[in-house]
Amino acid sequence: MGAPAIAIGFVDSERMRVGSLYGEAFRRKLQPAFADEETGLRIVRAALRAERMLVARVEDVVVGVCGFLDQGIGAMHLPWATLKSALPLHQAARAALATSVLARDEARDRLVLDGICVDRAHRGGGIGTALLGAAEQHAHERGLHAVQLSVVDSNPRAEALYRRRGFTTVGGGSLGLLGYVYGFDRYSVMEKEVSR
Repeated sequence: MGAPAIAIGFVDSERMRVGSLYGEAFRRKLQPAFADEETGLRIVRAALRAERMLVARVEDVVVGVCGFLDQGIGAMHLPWATLKSALPLHQAARAALATSVLARDEARDRLVLDGICVDRAHRGGGIGTALLGAAEQHAHERGLHAVQLSVVDSNPRAEALYRRRGFTTVGGGSLGLLGYVYGFDRYSVMEKEVSR
């Protein structure tokens, strides 16, 4: 396998593929929001914002993505109006509540990442590392001070990758009883400074 080509955005013909990667990686977190997996995947695919995703391709096939926040909007944008138009009212309310728990806020002088996922067949091949490098470069080009991300306690492999890349823990928290709903209890906020 050659080195991945990484660029911001995807074309519409790649939306299904990107949505499937995102849906698979975050299935457990998104499950409380939607009545069934098919509905959730349909909504996620439609809500993806190409201009807020770094996309890794190998031989022109999408193998990984890394979302980021920009102007308060992340890789998946699900405002109330969108949910209300796509779902019955009670399901839209459920989705809005469930996704609000997972929302991230932008941080001053930092590029906040909004989900990194790599195709299962390409894990361990350096795609995640390349996406993090591209995120650091993107932050540098925007004149930002650091890259920030969150990692859940049920994903030690990802946390180990972030530490190898020079990220350190700067905060964290717990979902408390909601941890049973989302499949994780604690999360860590990690950062890596980038040169400006």
